[in-house]
Amino acid sequence: MNRGVHVVIRLFSKRHERAIFEKKLRVSLPRRLRQRIWALLQKSNHSYAYQPDPHDRWIENSDIITEVGAELPRRYGVEKLEAFNDNDERVGVDLRGFVRGAYPSQVLDTVELFYSYLDGDFRLGFQAELNDILEEEGAEWRLTDGQFFKVDPAFLSLQVVAPTYELLKAEGFEGALDEFNEARNDLTAGDFKGAVHNSAKAFESVLKAILGRPSGTASALIRDLTQSDFCADLPAELRQSFGEQVLMCLPFLRNRLAGHGQGEVVVEVPRPYAELAVHLAGSLLQFSVKRALDLKATPTQRKAPPAPKAEDEIPF
Repeated sequence: MNRGVHVVIRLFSKRHERAIFEKKLRVSLPRRLRQRIWALLQKSNHSYAYQPDPHDRWIENSDIITEVGAELPRRYGVEKLEAFNDNDERVGVDLRGFVRGAYPSQVLDTVELFYSYLDGDFRLGFQAELNDILEEEGAEWRLTDGQFFKVDPAFLSLQVVAPTYELLKAEGFEGALDEFNEARNDLTAGDFKGAVHNSAKAFESVLKAILGRPSGTASALIRDLTQSDFCADLPAELRQSFGEQVLMCLPFLRNRLAGHGQGEVVVEVPRPYAELAVHLAGSLLQFSVKRALDLKATPTQRKAPPAPKAEDEIPF
């Protein structure tokens, strides 16, 4: 296996550093789960060859576990990895000992970094197997495209959020994807106002992309959308109401809870409303992107049936 382009990612503990420090975000990984994670890392480990110096033809051989074990200390700014042993003492460890005894957030770091080293063909299988393990062990975390997100019992990430992420990524809605990702990170970190704000931004980004506009308020974008072919399959008398009462629900939450229009008193956003915003964003983004894709498949673009041959009998 030749080492491909390694993407430098911002690890879990760095993305949520403040929330972890303030104890707003708590991560727990039981020993058996850690053992299963390590077993999966071993199973998924690959060797590869790479050229350390582009001006030198010398080729090095390594594997993902070795590289992750070497990169993590650099990420943390330490000389070597340390973790707790069975006697609850902090000692120098290899990557196996790190997964077994490091802080839970650092174990998630390890998995995310490992994922980033995998070739694309192996990532989906690794992620699917890991998420199966997390579900079987009752863990509240899932890996989506190389990043961990928290899943509460009542949280519909697997049904709404994850499919939305995959759809945005597949269809090239990069701006909306980044903002939707930020909304999920905000929700995980306890920044509920940020979750509402970024959920609405993601929806507006998709509206701009569909309409081909560089800017515009949510209300103006939705009004223009409902006056276009986008809502042509609705009765004319319902289109304006659909925009104002359905599509405006997420911008309403943003304006009243997380943006302008709050009045003199700053609103503290409870978690259920942040969850609602992320789920609304997931549903609205899926609906909007799928509807836009359907409209692109015009009759002239669809494959026409073959014309009858001259010798064929034409039915009347």
